[in-house]
Amino acid sequence: MPDSLPDMHAPPIAGEALREGQRPGDWIAGRGYAAGAPLPWWVKLGVKLVVGSLPVPPRAWRAMGLRRHSFRALHPDRLVEPVATRAGRFATLAGRPARTMLEIGPGAMVLRAPIAAALGLGPIWYLDVEDDAPRDLAPYRQAAEAARQAGLCPPDLSGCATAADVLAACGARALIGGPEQLDAIAPGSVDLAVSEVVLEHVRRDAMVPLLRALRRVTAPDGLAMHVVDFHDHLGGRLRHLSFPDGFWEGPAVARSGLYCNRLGLSQILGAFGQAGFATTVTGRGLWPQPPARAPARLGRAPMDDRICHAAIEARPA
Repeated sequence: MPDSLPDMHAPPIAGEALREGQRPGDWIAGRGYAAGAPLPWWVKLGVKLVVGSLPVPPRAWRAMGLRRHSFRALHPDRLVEPVATRAGRFATLAGRPARTMLEIGPGAMVLRAPIAAALGLGPIWYLDVEDDAPRDLAPYRQAAEAARQAGLCPPDLSGCATAADVLAACGARALIGGPEQLDAIAPGSVDLAVSEVVLEHVRRDAMVPLLRALRRVTAPDGLAMHVVDFHDHLGGRLRHLSFPDGFWEGPAVARSGLYCNRLGLSQILGAFGQAGFATTVTGRGLWPQPPARAPARLGRAPMDDRICHAAIEARPA
């Protein structure tokens, strides 16, 4: 997740204000967009590289409030509404309710399992490279209460003693590892697949294999909805584009939590196409001017350097 969440309700650009490269539905990132802590970018870089080099388990860092993957996890705006909106979008396009759901890289948002179950989804799968789901039961119970407040009927969690019990009660399963974990899901059985600012963290050479694995499990009328950030984690700009490939793709950056694959929107859409998806970009966040220009070796389209955020829908081609 980014250092600070973008304004997801930023107003779209009025038609008469459109400039070259802009289109209706786009929104403009304001000053300080995703800037994070008010520190120089090079301080953030140094601190994160040092922290990443220390032999401390990731969960221990997050227990101290550092290197978190899911910000504002229990904020009301992040509970019922996102899951219900996605399920509703599937129903609109497919003409039937979604039954099964896969979330990629959920981090702590596994806590929404009671909400997904209350909406009639199941089975539910959560694919992540590490287990960052809450172990305390309170977040799951808060999510279940949010579902009740929304008029839904979540599973009864009163008999649950562990997070694993909660997932079982919700018809959910955690898949920990890489794309190979999707082998546990039968082909064509996922109605709705979602991710929130995850795809930008997938290694460049792993993007197409991940999307091909996702295509294998997607139902013929399935829908994938992905939100992608394109800014760096050094202050919400594009400073990461300037680093040499040998450094940026190396182990130090991977351990630091700074890694973004530096793919532009056009390249990610191309990867979806290679994997057998047809895509629609349903919203974009733009910088007023590109904060940097990508080196030619990264293969980005010029417009990619203006796009800081995008929402993508993908369906089997």
